[in-house]
Amino acid sequence: MQKCVSRYLTVAVVLVTLCSNHPARAVTTTASTEPDIPAGDMCGPVQNRDVYALIASPGDSTFSVDSSRTEAGKLTCAWSALKAGTQEGSAADATLTLDLYHFANAARARAELRGFNVAPHAPHARTDDPDDEVIQLSPDMMAARHGENVAVARASVPQSISRRSSWNSQFEALTLTGAKAQLLAPPEPPGAASAAASPAAVPDAWRPPERRLPANSAMFVPVVHVIWLLTRWSFELVPVAILSSILICFIAVRLRRLALIWLVPLIVGYAFLNLAFGKSWGVALIDRFGIQAPATITGRFPTNDIYNNQNVVGYHVLIRSLDGAVVETTFRTDDFNVYPSRNATRYPASGDVFTVRYLHGYPDDFVIVSNDGSPWSNRLRCEALAVSAGQADQKVQFAPENPSFQQAAQAAHAALQSAGCQVDDDSN
Repeated sequence: MQKCVSRYLTVAVVLVTLCSNHPARAVTTTASTEPDIPAGDMCGPVQNRDVYALIASPGDSTFSVDSSRTEAGKLTCAWSALKAGTQEGSAADATLTLDLYHFANAARARAELRGFNVAPHAPHARTDDPDDEVIQLSPDMMAARHGENVAVARASVPQSISRRSSWNSQFEALTLTGAKAQLLAPPEPPGAASAAASPAAVPDAWRPPERRLPANSAMFVPVVHVIWLLTRWSFELVPVAILSSILICFIAVRLRRLALIWLVPLIVGYAFLNLAFGKSWGVALIDRFGIQAPATITGRFPTNDIYNNQNVVGYHVLIRSLDGAVVETTFRTDDFNVYPSRNATRYPASGDVFTVRYLHGYPDDFVIVSNDGSPWSNRLRCEALAVSAGQADQKVQFAPENPSFQQAAQAAHAALQSAGCQVDDDSN
């Protein structure tokens, strides 16, 4: 009886809140038994139970959701999960924020999505509209468009959750749902169950061509390995170099070996150069002396580190080495181990197949090749060509009488077709 009264009281509070135009707040202590009420009925088809399944841990007993409309056409929904026994006011263990935008038409929404300067691609999940598109902006940020609606999702979850094999697909599905896309059940081809039972292998459908290494490269591999280790210790190396220099000066004076002092500028200079340029020359050296092999991403994990105001994320990788063995290793986004390097580093997503170059005997020392013929690098190239074509089309729409804009648009679309990229029909 008490539970029924409490439930009716909760519903009454929510209804009163809606009528007063204040954002509703639903807090559940047992998510499996409480009613699934969206935030003030404003977050559209996004259901609390779906968010709970995405960000909550088994020990999370408090789950809350807030919504706010800060401007016309924009709605922000935020969910958070707290563990049992956490003091009130403590930081949430996991959060999800969903910004929902509604535009005048699909063309406007499409243009806004391309404003992220990352070419959208078709979602991995099946939806009711083949025109739906998504963007992976970072490991914990995704955007999706469905018709006139755009949803931008940001998640902050602990390692135990992000390591789930289905987390990325659930994150994409939730973002699409926020944009009001209808998800369809995936097809189940014969033998799908047996194929899914053995995921621990790098796909054999694509392999990079053999690559000749420089002469006497085996002599340089240990040196490159040490250089790469020092690049990973870039911040720690500076204080160590300073302390070492003080020790060298003390020993030189005591032993009257003043020639040792020449080591001081070499050690300190290398430490600061390593801090500024270590990643660049380390990646370039591994690219030159590394062995080519196919690889794939199997998952990711948080590191609790921050670099340039961005959360550092780790990735689990499988590499099929030269002898055919599968090597399991990891890398972090602050390794910047993509070659050739760009202003904005893009990393593969889970399931992508790409080329790595690793040091013989040191498979953990590898770089990701972004400009060869791997499926992932081809997708990057197509995305860049699609962005160029979209920009050229916008110029033509603004000034159709300009012949140079017409020629540039034709050349951009010809480059897309010659590269074998799938061309989206944006004429509607």
